[in-house]
Amino acid sequence: MRISILGCSGGRGKNLRPSAFLIDGEILLDAGAVTEALTIKRCAAIDHILVTHSHIDHISDLPFLAQLAFNVRKKPIILYSIKETNEKISEHMFNGHIYPDLSVLPNKKLAKLTYKILKPMERTKVSSYNILPIPVNHTVPAVGYLIDDGETAFAFTGDTYLTNLFWETIQGHERLHTVIIEASFPNRLEKEARITGHLTPNLLVKEIEKLNRRDVKILATHIMPLYRKEVIEELRDLSKKLPLKVLKDNMDIRL
Repeated sequence: MRISILGCSGGRGKNLRPSAFLIDGEILLDAGAVTEALTIKRCAAIDHILVTHSHIDHISDLPFLAQLAFNVRKKPIILYSIKETNEKISEHMFNGHIYPDLSVLPNKKLAKLTYKILKPMERTKVSSYNILPIPVNHTVPAVGYLIDDGETAFAFTGDTYLTNLFWETIQGHERLHTVIIEASFPNRLEKEARITGHLTPNLLVKEIEKLNRRDVKILATHIMPLYRKEVIEELRDLSKKLPLKVLKDNMDIRL
């Protein structure tokens, strides 16, 4: 499995793009920054989009991807999310006011954007992948994902504060190779992390301890641009104890 890091920042900034991960060129995990990272042809080749939650830094490129699909593709893009996230995207983004509702244009039968509601803790087959959405602890309903292609698997926390179900669910998965976990704020801003539903490097360590495995790679993501240097320094200190690596835009990860 190949994961292309299109964006891994906790916000936008110069040379920093928000969350978007492309799996083997066909499944997009979150859509914070896609169209500036890929060519039109590669964007148009994306068949499936998995969304963790409804915050703008994870969905901001959905309208532009849907517009590409409308103009270029014969088949619709399928957007997968839990019910609460789907409702917010439909109500506040593809609502005919902020952006045209491309799930009904030119009509429902020929629309180039379709929705599929995922049930938390229920596996879904997406192309050749098994997808398991796992509820996490954020300020809005949110899920992480366990994604398995039958040979290897990785887990993505999405945005979360301290949580247990995610780790209990992935801990015993035999093909688990990698965990992508957020680390938004520096340790000195733990209160802000808690209030906004995020992690610090110290909190990341507490979460990884719940995994209780040393054979899994840990990749840190979603660092807030304002604190990027500080958080990276703290994560580098942790990397002496953990198999930890900080993600960067445009990296490719092979599992």
